[in-house]
Amino acid sequence: MLEEPQAAAEEANLGLGILGALLGACIGAVAMFGFYKLAGFRFPLLGVGIGALTSYGAKHFYKETGNVLGIISGTVALVAVVATLYLMYGAFPFMSIISVAVSVSVAYRIASR
Repeated sequence: MLEEPQAAAEEANLGLGILGALLGACIGAVAMFGFYKLAGFRFPLLGVGIGALTSYGAKHFYKETGNVLGIISGTVALVAVVATLYLMYGAFPFMSIISVAVSVSVAYRIASR
């Protein structure tokens, strides 16, 4: 009987997975924008780091992987990368769509497997 509450505490919680994705995205966005401010030049492919941090945060808090977690991570990464690029450029640069696509792909792939 004592094992059931402990097992229930270790089960996956999608809300915590979303929280982890948001936390990872915030850390990645701050790192990308901080690099831009400190180095003085823009490197849009750092958005891939946002995607990776988003998915690792989601996986860490969710305790499992799955297609739903991958879609959520990809969506959070998409918003985070677009927002960060907007802050850096003052508008969304169309040529950075590759960075966004790679970031979303990385976030989905890591969180879903």
